[in-house]
Amino acid sequence: MNFEKARRLVSDLVRVNERYARDGHYRNDVRERLGRTVSRVDVGVARRERDRAPLTARPFEGLVETSLALAGIRTVDRAPEVVLVVDELREGAAFAGVQTALAVALALGERLGRPVRVVMVRWTTPGNSAAAAEALVADRFPESRVDGRPGVRVVRREDVLDTAFGRDDVWIATHWKTAHPIDVAVTAGVVPRDRVVYLVQDYEPGFSPWSTEYAVAASTYRAGFRMLVNSEPLRKYLAEVEALDVPRERTFAPHLDLELLERVASARKREDVVRVLFYGRPSKHRNLFRLGVAALRVAVQELADDGIRVEFHSAGEQHGDVELDGGRGDVKLVSHGTMPWDDYFRFITSTNVVLSLQHSPHPSHPPFDGAISGARVVTNEFRDTRGHLHPNLAAVPADARSLGLAVADAVRAAAADGPTGFVPLDDDALGGPLDSAVDTLAAQLEHEHEHEHELEDEQPATEPNQESTR
Repeated sequence: MNFEKARRLVSDLVRVNERYARDGHYRNDVRERLGRTVSRVDVGVARRERDRAPLTARPFEGLVETSLALAGIRTVDRAPEVVLVVDELREGAAFAGVQTALAVALALGERLGRPVRVVMVRWTTPGNSAAAAEALVADRFPESRVDGRPGVRVVRREDVLDTAFGRDDVWIATHWKTAHPIDVAVTAGVVPRDRVVYLVQDYEPGFSPWSTEYAVAASTYRAGFRMLVNSEPLRKYLAEVEALDVPRERTFAPHLDLELLERVASARKREDVVRVLFYGRPSKHRNLFRLGVAALRVAVQELADDGIRVEFHSAGEQHGDVELDGGRGDVKLVSHGTMPWDDYFRFITSTNVVLSLQHSPHPSHPPFDGAISGARVVTNEFRDTRGHLHPNLAAVPADARSLGLAVADAVRAAAADGPTGFVPLDDDALGGPLDSAVDTLAAQLEHEHEHEHELEDEQPATEPNQESTR
């Protein structure tokens, strides 16, 4: 091996290690590609899952790493629960999607009068445990506590086959890697298809390149599950692309803290410096980090002769500061990384222009945090799902020049007129209330459950099975 090749190899290893250390999704991708040979415990559990799976489920072995996680579960006759299936529950990895999933499960459990259990189908990460995950749920949702202690039981993947589930449990899928093993479990005969709720929070095939992962993710939308959709733009996109007819009443808007955003709006003011906030997450492909940087460089050139003092700041994920002025170094995108909740909202009071990109139909929070609280926001249009949502939101084609010119226009407007003040969304622009969607879902589940029992009462009496491992 020559010196130059060795130098490049060492440089690549350094970059890989840096990203591996800071990006949990990247770590999991690497682990999947390396296979599960690093842990004898995981290998042993995977072997048990294969051995317990019925023959109808075994063709799916190895399709993705979660395929057989639920196929061999044991079901019994007992008081039914709501079973929420997630990748993992871990401090530092329980973001808005997981928070929403927990809120849905707890609301449905309350509406149906059932306790909630959480199953994690990702291999347990070092330092995490069922107890730690249960404490996290209790901390985020104090109302779930029972006598001051965590009231939601969490089951690690390693313990799933040793856990008994009820035959009438309602299962909630939260991500395609949880919906797929539930679909396999339906094929295996251990989960009734009409007892599965699929909480869809984005068009997840788009998270992978066209591949096996893309195909399996898309197949979960055709599994026949009862869907609950996070946001009206996503519901429309699913109808257009996947021909899914999800009723509007089972669609809900992302939670936005309007009282907090009104306080942010009241704290905004016109300043001599226009600060631009870029939602910069280099490791999340759908957030289009490099395209955003190119757009900011276009904006810098466009504003060069305007005489406006402009600063550029990035929040969302730590990265190195980026030059925006052709290498001179006078104008930089300054990274603030991931901010604590309160710090983030204090910071955005001073940023009257926001650039926030997401190449998927689900509306992310930062554009609306900015627009509602009086900032001028630029985002990318995506199949006509954004342009009509808010008067402070400019949705333009996803190319650097269009985005950069829109940022420059927003900077000029902010310099001339200052913030707009508090501008709430129109009613139902993003969907209805979460509670209403859960009520609709619960009523449908209860109606069908009652109908099934009526049919059972009409059948001849037989000796009931006490337990099934199927």
